[in-house]
Amino acid sequence: MTTKLSVTVAVDLDLTSVTIRVAGLLNSQNVGGLLAVVKRAERTLPDFTVRLDLEHLRSAAPEALRLLRQSAAVLTPDAPGAFSTSARCREPRLAA
Repeated sequence: MTTKLSVTVAVDLDLTSVTIRVAGLLNSQNVGGLLAVVKRAERTLPDFTVRLDLEHLRSAAPEALRLLRQSAAVLTPDAPGAFSTSARCREPRLAA
């Protein structure tokens, strides 16, 4: 089985939002790349809402989810499988 992760970034200028859609297998090796994409979106478009859409993941390793929880980005549910990120808060959290 491949350990590839597919990431698509969609920018909506009208809604001032960035949606990062993640598909495939999330593991402890590729979660760092995902976090780099999230941080780059936050840094490049600081006034935009960044959403992390995990709805299309085939599987996620517990270690990878733990690393997401511990990241500087705060993940909060917006819709099933989607999370908004905000680097302004210090306490990271991920909805179950």
